[in-house]
Amino acid sequence: MSSLLGTMSIAMGALGAQQAGLETTTNNIANLNTPGYTRERPVLEEADPIINGGIAYGTGVKLQTIQSLRDSILQLQISNETQQQGQSQAYVNAMSQTQTLFPDDTSGIGQQISSFFQSLNSLSTDPSNTALRESVLSAANGMASAFNGAANQLSAQRSSLDQNVEQAAGEVNQITQEIANINTKLASPSSTAQGYGSFLDQRDNLIQNLSGLIDVSVINDGTSITLTTKQGAPLVSDGQSFALSTALDPTSGVQHIYSQGTDITGKISAGELGGLLQARDQTLPSMQTQLDSLASGLVQALNTAQAQGFDLNGNPGGDLFTPVSGAGAAASMAVAITDPTLLAASSDGTPGSNGNLANLSAVANQAVSNGMTPTQAYGNVVFQAGSAVSDGTTELNASNTMLQQLQQQQASVSGVSLDEEASNLLLYQRAYQAAAQAISTVNQMLQTAIQMGSGA
Repeated sequence: MSSLLGTMSIAMGALGAQQAGLETTTNNIANLNTPGYTRERPVLEEADPIINGGIAYGTGVKLQTIQSLRDSILQLQISNETQQQGQSQAYVNAMSQTQTLFPDDTSGIGQQISSFFQSLNSLSTDPSNTALRESVLSAANGMASAFNGAANQLSAQRSSLDQNVEQAAGEVNQITQEIANINTKLASPSSTAQGYGSFLDQRDNLIQNLSGLIDVSVINDGTSITLTTKQGAPLVSDGQSFALSTALDPTSGVQHIYSQGTDITGKISAGELGGLLQARDQTLPSMQTQLDSLASGLVQALNTAQAQGFDLNGNPGGDLFTPVSGAGAAASMAVAITDPTLLAASSDGTPGSNGNLANLSAVANQAVSNGMTPTQAYGNVVFQAGSAVSDGTTELNASNTMLQQLQQQQASVSGVSLDEEASNLLLYQRAYQAAAQAISTVNQMLQTAIQMGSGA
């Protein structure tokens, strides 16, 4: 009787183990198209034998665990590449907007500079002509307005990026809180075998989303994880998250990012935040500085040339443009005169002289900013905008290609294969049927033994 009961126990254990296999396989098939799902498999092992009279009797099979098939090294590589992709994408998006302000050196400011010097050449043919003088002032105002507009648009874009930085920091805080909550669930004794894999999938997906926003370093002890930035600023530790905060920096006038009271703005190098900060704090300020340098250099050179001549009234020439210098020069550039007779075209004080127009026109070929002529200096701004987009796009394409390759490798490890699952389904089904048949057979044998005992 005890031998038959032992056989029944073995068959019951097999039934439960194969049922777990069927459930796991069915769950894999159900999540075939679920983004971020990691394939699972039951880990079956031989149950501990019973020793009786020096003989070891097998006790069947038992379910050890439900294993999620994931490659931690691949996940780390994907996280790192996602950070690079997020940085490149944010930077390219930002600089593509900037490039529309400076499409080429023959439009915008470049066109207005050319128009101004062309108006001087036209005036040289008839220096006392009021209409031609008014054309010069109109061209000068057009040039100043072009500088004003470009500088103001750069400032507006920087303010827009500043808002994006604040928003991205808020998204980081939301995700780290969710990761901390999942860590708490994973550490709970009530976490079931199959639920455990689902929580791991959720956490992995959140880490990938976080990697797209900020540079992340992951320390995994097998159950819980600790997340920091690459420079060590804490983000998550077990069930606790550490929120980032933002505050307006009085010097730069933009939002800085703080971790536990420490300014980490300059230490964020990857993810969307890294790209936004690179554009906001490095590339755009550099372009603004070049534009201001060009504006102040051009104004100073033209005012100097204007002072060398005489206006239509025979008086020494005054400032053509309001003097500007340093930061904000492009935004505040303005024509200082409205009376066309005040243009100093004459070199000797006579109304018909055009000698000083040569001095004004010569500014077109003078070094006014960083050793470059006005056209060259503006061309350098155009080049910087185009180069930023081109280089960023190259990095983005390379990152996309690498990330796609890594994801394909991950899919070969963690993805669901219908062919494989169909084979497993048939395998567990037959094993389940065999265990059920063994139970039925033992049950009949037990009934026979009971009837024989009753007849005796």
